[in-house]
Amino acid sequence: MNKEDFKRQLGKIQVAYNKKFTQEEARMWFQEFQNISAEEFGKAIDQIIKINKFTPKIADIKTKISENTYRYYSEDPRRHLYKNLEWGEFID
Repeated sequence: MNKEDFKRQLGKIQVAYNKKFTQEEARMWFQEFQNISAEEFGKAIDQIIKINKFTPKIADIKTKISENTYRYYSEDPRRHLYKNLEWGEFID
């Protein structure tokens, strides 16, 4: 994700929760999420804004991203092709 995409998503949080991020906070958040795709990050932010009453923490967003990733694999019609014992096996 590039800085412009990140700023746009961080702006959504600032507006939705009336929270102003300092430069240091924004820098730390960007370092945490720079390896996540902008699409995935944006989707997680949108979902969190819909359900959270309070300003999300980094851990809240990371949890939502991991939920979305698991859902992607568990709802995939070709899930029977995935056989990775670290993730576990899908039972149909």
